[in-house]
Parts: sequence; structure tokens; C-alpha cells
Amino acid sequence: MKKILCFFLLITITNGFSQKDPNIYDFFGGKTFGNNAVFFRLVFQINNGNVNGYMFTDEQGSQETKSIIKGKFNYKTKRISFIETRKLLSRVSTKFENSCYLEGNLSLELNPKISKLKGLFIEQTVAKEKCFNGKINLISLDAYKQLTAEIKKEKIDIVKPIKQIKDTIKEPVTILPAFETDRKTTIKDDEEVIVYWESKILKLSVWDDMKEDGDKISIQLNDKPILDHFELKNTHKDVELDLIKGENILIITANNTGTLANNTARVDLFDNELKHQIITELKVNKSVKIIIKKQ
Repeated sequence: MKKILCFFLLITITNGFSQKDPNIYDFFGGKTFGNNAVFFRLVFQINNGNVNGYMFTDEQGSQETKSIIKGKFNYKTKRISFIETRKLLSRVSTKFENSCYLEGNLSLELNPKISKLKGLFIEQTVAKEKCFNGKINLISLDAYKQLTAEIKKEKIDIVKPIKQIKDTIKEPVTILPAFETDRKTTIKDDEEVIVYWESKILKLSVWDDMKEDGDKISIQLNDKPILDHFELKNTHKDVELDLIKGENILIITANNTGTLANNTARVDLFDNELKHQIITELKVNKSVKIIIKKQ
């Protein structure tokens, strides 16, 4: 757990979902199994006892995964039971890892000082073959900000106190029409990620979401050129592509480096209503690979 605590002190926290909507919860901390511990995060919404959201494991690490979760919240016992229903993105390429799905049973402790989400999990295959089991210990984003403020002896402005959130959980609210996370995945030289796909087509949007500095990239899908030495601008370049059955290989290559350090591009991939937000950070002539697996 020391590794996780160090990670807390190093990461920069952006505005989380708990700041935007009192019915959306953002908890992060650790998932432990055996002698192993990895960063784990849950972002979810509670509506009429239903839990919908996302889980992240080892964000930006070598074992990074992002998945959809669904479950139930018991208002009397304050317990959340959920299952991982669909994988969205992964840096893990082995078939064994990708076939394991997590089930969790956690207790939700809402407190004005520090809110916690903790309990047990098991990972198993669709055929119920056990992969791993262990513990999950998480704290809320607001609680983390309180702790870091105490360390720095600074005051912070919490938009929605946890005590108020405790009251709102009893009231049914409308599910957000497009519930998604604002977490982006950064991939660098020679790295690859797997994106799990449902749609027959790929909608791709690429641009420079920072200062325009002359970065140029080339994009190929299944060895067919899509963009060649395309100069990135702040305006979006949108492309719609047909996918083949099985694996589709999207390769992004840096043709140069602009005036600001490495070649950086923002690439959003749209799978029906789901959006995968990816940042590429490349040296000249280096590439990244995005493996699109149709489920």
C-alpha cells in the first residue's frame, strides 16, 4: 500500500464528478490481492438503488484497464454490489487477463470528514473459474482534497460537502443521458492499447487540443492510409471508417515534432454513444498502436 500512498501524493487531481453532480461519486485508492497492490478507481452514479459507472485499474500503468460496471445499492445496509460488465480499454494483451471480470461487494461510509468505500472483490471468468480475489479500499475525491489541504495547511473550497451528498442519495434523480468519464489515456512511443468495440464503424476525431505548433501525423487502419502527414490544428478532423471482423489495427505515427517538444495529438474514438479519449505523445517517426477488438 506504500506505493499507492506515494501515488496519491504525486498525482494532480482535476475536478472530479463529485464536484459536478451530487449524485455521481468518485472514489479512488487501492485494490490488493496477495502481496500485490494496484491503483483502483470507481466513478459511479446511484439512481433508485441502481449503480452505473466505470472502474479503472492501474491508470496510466502497465496493467491499465477501463470497464463499465453495473450493480445495486442497498439504502438500508449502505452496501454496493457490482459487476464488471464490459471492458472498454486495456494495456493488458494476454487472453487470460482479458477474460477475467470483477465482482465487488463494498460498504459505503459517508462522513463529513472522510468518506470510504471498502470491501471484497473476486475476479473470475465467464465460466466462473477464479482468477483473483482480495480487498478494495477507496476514499472520495473530496476527502483526498481535505487530506492534502491539511498536509499543506491550506484551506480548500468543496463545492458539494459530503454531508449534503448523504441527503441527496435518498432522492431518485434522472440518470445523465451521456454518463462518461473525463479520464484520458496517454500512450507514448511504441506503446499499444486494446479498445473493446461493439459498433460496425469507427468514428475518429483528431486535433491538437493544446497550442498549435505544427505537429504532423499519419494514421493507418489495417495497413490502409487514412491521413498522411496531416498537420494538427485546434479544429477537429473527423473521419468515419468501416471495421472488419475481429481485430482492427489503428497506427498513429509522428511525422515530425513541432515547436513544443514532442508530437502530441488528441484522438477521440466513438463507439456508438461511448467515447474513448486518447492522447498520443510521440518522438519523430515513432508510432503507437490501438487494437480495436470487436466484441
